[in-house]
Amino acid sequence: MALKLPYDLEEEILARVPWKYLATLRCVCKLWNSLILEERLNKKNLSFHMHSYSGEHRFILTDHGGPKISAVGIEEQQNNVDDPPSLIVEDFTLRKARTCSPISVYRAVHCDGLLLCVMENQLLVWNPLLKETTWIKCGSDFHQRDDAYSLGYLSHCDFRILRFRCASNSRNRPSRVEVCEVASKTWKVIDNISFDWFLSVPLSILSLRGTPYCIGLREDHTAFVQSYDFYKESFQPIDDLPFSYDELNPIALEIYKGDRLSVLEQCHKTRKICIWVKHWLMLTSWTKLLVVDIPEFPLLYPRPTLLSTNYYFDKNDKLVITYKHFGMKGLSIIRVVNDKEFQVIKANVSEIRLPFLCSYVPSLVRLPGFWKQDTSRIRWRKRRFN
Repeated sequence: MALKLPYDLEEEILARVPWKYLATLRCVCKLWNSLILEERLNKKNLSFHMHSYSGEHRFILTDHGGPKISAVGIEEQQNNVDDPPSLIVEDFTLRKARTCSPISVYRAVHCDGLLLCVMENQLLVWNPLLKETTWIKCGSDFHQRDDAYSLGYLSHCDFRILRFRCASNSRNRPSRVEVCEVASKTWKVIDNISFDWFLSVPLSILSLRGTPYCIGLREDHTAFVQSYDFYKESFQPIDDLPFSYDELNPIALEIYKGDRLSVLEQCHKTRKICIWVKHWLMLTSWTKLLVVDIPEFPLLYPRPTLLSTNYYFDKNDKLVITYKHFGMKGLSIIRVVNDKEFQVIKANVSEIRLPFLCSYVPSLVRLPGFWKQDTSRIRWRKRRFN
């Protein structure tokens, strides 16, 4: 006789299961399928595993207008954490629904397990884990250097796309801010926003707890962190960067342990790397987290360039960072072992020559329009084994 557990207890147990196993447990029964896809359980799951998801971290590579997308990550050795990790590469080719022809992706940005893929006249919001997609039409005046995109939300049932262009841009086009409601696929032009700043190049933009953040530059070339508030429909400056901006130094903005902003700077002369962190909500100053001072460390990317760098800290608090050597295909991933040693893992993604990167952590967050319980996989599984 099967043991019937209380509903709340089943939910609590499933919330503690890592997401990669939850995805397969959807086929057990309709109740579990419904539970696993609920927003409440997803939030619990994210909170339980927030600090352990670094082992599932991936770097998303797009081929600057090509059809190929690759998810690249590393897997640490179980016996000795100082041994070189192995490389994990998963390739995707996005195709149009009706014609099945490949789609050219210029850029990808990440928000809570969802990817926003930018094309010339349309956008794709995509959960690679659940294989859910939503297509959104947009204007065809995209320009890789001037326009910025971010995916955020008011709640996990109300995702928004931010698209904006600062007044200072390479083609002297007027500034513009647009927000799209993903559920209804409707765009709204946000008026009365004046820009006294412009975007840093390469672009460094992310979404933390539904709020877009980016690095902005003022006319005097001081750098600061800028956010966009979907409620107030306005940009909100957060804080100046904790260092003097130098356009030759690689910089990057990332999320640290799920609830803090992190910024990286590398000196182009000494190759020294400094990383600071700041809580997204607390009114605290930047705290220096890590200094990597290894003279043999490579320059993360050459300047001037549109290439960016991404990084995270693995479960052993080792820095993992992307490195692009100019003129070579693909990229390399560097793992800093200690204050004197680092490992280089080459990601030979042969078809990708000029990668545009974003960080990605899989999740079970659902797209708007997919919240209705999907039992198709359960029915297919039953037909297969009956």
